[in-house]
Amino acid sequence: MSMLLAFSCALGQAIFLIAYHPVRRRFLDGDPTGFVRHDVRVFGVDLDGFAVRDLNRPGGWVPQLVFVVVCAVLVYSVLRAGPGVRPRLGTVVALSGGMLLAAGLAELTGPVLDPGRLGSALSADEWLIRARLDEAAAVPEQFALWSVWVPVLTWTQAWLLRSWAPVEELLGTADGTGSRTEPLLTTVRERRDVVLTGLIPVVLLALAGGRVLRHSNVRQLESFSLTFDPELWLPYHPPALVEAWSGVLYPALRLRPLSTENTAPWLATLAICLVFLAVLAAALYAVVARATGGHPLRFVMNCWYATVLSATTGALAERALLSSVAPRLEPPDGQLFGVILGDAVRFGAAWGWATGAACLGAALLMRRRRRRTRPSANKEQLSHAE
Repeated sequence: MSMLLAFSCALGQAIFLIAYHPVRRRFLDGDPTGFVRHDVRVFGVDLDGFAVRDLNRPGGWVPQLVFVVVCAVLVYSVLRAGPGVRPRLGTVVALSGGMLLAAGLAELTGPVLDPGRLGSALSADEWLIRARLDEAAAVPEQFALWSVWVPVLTWTQAWLLRSWAPVEELLGTADGTGSRTEPLLTTVRERRDVVLTGLIPVVLLALAGGRVLRHSNVRQLESFSLTFDPELWLPYHPPALVEAWSGVLYPALRLRPLSTENTAPWLATLAICLVFLAVLAAALYAVVARATGGHPLRFVMNCWYATVLSATTGALAERALLSSVAPRLEPPDGQLFGVILGDAVRFGAAWGWATGAACLGAALLMRRRRRRTRPSANKEQLSHAE
């Protein structure tokens, strides 16, 4: 069932991404004005912004291919790891995290495909303009959020028809009681220590912080507002690859103020960072409490999903809090939440593996220590009995 659901989801996504624009162009009788200027949106979500438009260059179709393939693998893994045939909220949340992770990885393939598109170096003025205006809406993430209903709906239909003989024979939907393996961590103290260890990479990234500010509530310097740290002023000329990968540091995840930033927006940024860390700690604890010792890669991926979803929660907090205290500069296409969502998901996709690796390393060390202390405890019990 997991394989068929993942395949149907990938097939539906691929058909939509490849066929949407040709069908729409034919429907509009080749009118380029209506085709380009009027994107289809449902509840503010851009449906066709991620569709394939140019097959003549790798950047026009490789991100979509990466998204479909990675999304199919992650959907299959999440459904395969589910506790049973019945749809559960935790598995649906994991599906959302997996699809957002696939979207973030697809978006991060842009600098890899064309790292030199911006030239070898940028001047300070070019850096300033790009820091303020070069913001693209998160169309892969929006497509992922829109298409998450495809596996959920088909999964629900399979569960409702699970007793029907053809469905049971084809999908194997008979409810079974799987064997319960030993939990990876047995005590609350061990789980707490693993969660704190998993927060270390994110806290270090928050201490480093993104140097580029994405809001306009800054001190006035040289008759106009600088939107980044003065350390990046005239002496600094970032290479094109560094500029292209700058989005992997979430601007709102920052524990230190910049010298050009006023007090109110930094306090709002600090509150967003604390919301991010609190949600991530709760999500990691839920993952750690259900982890077993048989699937270390699954454990790392679950922590990765938790990081992406926590970053998405941070984006919602930023949209609600920072927009009122320190409004972000409006992007050219007007999709402000899409830009914020893209910043968050790119960060989670780029750095979530570090959270998973830290949690896995701490959990394995604690399990090894527990196994070492268990024989000595058994020997003491035998000596007391004698």
